[in-house]
Amino acid sequence: MAPYLSRVETRGDLLVLRIRARIGQTLEEIEAAVPALQVAAAATSGRCAFVSECQVEVQLMMRNTLASGREARLLSREALGSVGIVLAGRTQTGATWHLPVIGRHTLIVGASGSGKGSPLWSVVGNLASAVPTGEVQLWGIDLKHGLELSMGKPLFCCMATTPAQALEVLRQLMKVIEARGAVMAGVSRLHQPRPGDPLHVLVIDELAVLTSYGPPEVVKEASRLLSEVLTQGRALGVVVLGAVQDPRKEIVGMRNLFTKALALRLNSSTETRMVLGDETTRVAPAHRILRSQQGTGWIQDADGTFDKVRADYRPDKTIREVAARYPSPVHVALPSAQQVAEAALPSAINITDAPDGTAAPEDTPPRARKPRAPRKPRQPRIGEDQGNPLDKLEDQEQEGSQAA
Repeated sequence: MAPYLSRVETRGDLLVLRIRARIGQTLEEIEAAVPALQVAAAATSGRCAFVSECQVEVQLMMRNTLASGREARLLSREALGSVGIVLAGRTQTGATWHLPVIGRHTLIVGASGSGKGSPLWSVVGNLASAVPTGEVQLWGIDLKHGLELSMGKPLFCCMATTPAQALEVLRQLMKVIEARGAVMAGVSRLHQPRPGDPLHVLVIDELAVLTSYGPPEVVKEASRLLSEVLTQGRALGVVVLGAVQDPRKEIVGMRNLFTKALALRLNSSTETRMVLGDETTRVAPAHRILRSQQGTGWIQDADGTFDKVRADYRPDKTIREVAARYPSPVHVALPSAQQVAEAALPSAINITDAPDGTAAPEDTPPRARKPRAPRKPRQPRIGEDQGNPLDKLEDQEQEGSQAA
């Protein structure tokens, strides 16, 4: 028995079907039929939204509104509005796509050439106007020689391009988390950014270089620190925006700690399930996004449904312009390559080291030298001239007469 079609309406290029489940049917069964309804109506895409316990609303797009990209425009601080939500692009209905940032860790996953830079710079570029006011502080980690993030380097309080610098950035953010935790405990459960008390946003381009492809000791420490930031920082105003190509667990072990995932074009349905969850290949087929639609992806809304979106893109010229207009007033020093190399050198040998090889304490006085033993009389060598025996006998007789 077919479900009951209670309403049909159009909203511009959108065909909306209100469907009610009959006895013995579930809403999940109707949701699974959306791809078939999409083909039957010759729609370009479709989504299913749950209306009530027994009704769903199937939205079929009759025209691909995301076929062409759109260049982002510069936003002033007044146009930005709330720091917690940024304008990121458009949804498949043509409406504005707003991406929540405050209280969210966002993971952007996409194959090579899928346009990961578009949503990344949509967040950074739209938060830029709140950087000089002290409401937002941007931190950058780009271990691919800084090729992506260095385009907007003045926006960031620091830019890590080496593993040692990346570890220092994570340690600095842990200090922020610990300090805020002590202040906010029992006062507030969610940090609200304001001038002088900013929202800290850590932007990581190609996360796998930090969590999988580096030296083993760096990968282990970076994974530990990043996991702590992800588990503790969200409510304390320290959020992470990461981009990665390979979503496998062995590459990004803390993938499940990100609270929101954006799936751009992926290589397979298996990767779609890795990023968006089981049973999502039908309702959010990220592996079927065309190569020509960079920055297009699927994301889960607050109500649990999936929506197709496309981020606005920013050419290099626009990124440099934004960075020049809104430079960061805060600068955090990171260790240079020379400092890291000097720190790795072995310490100088201490002349006061103990015999067992352990270094003596700095306040230990030098040991007193042992006095030399008196030298023994030299014994005459064999064959050496020992004098005339008659002369010795005469000397002994003189010594005896004098004694008498």
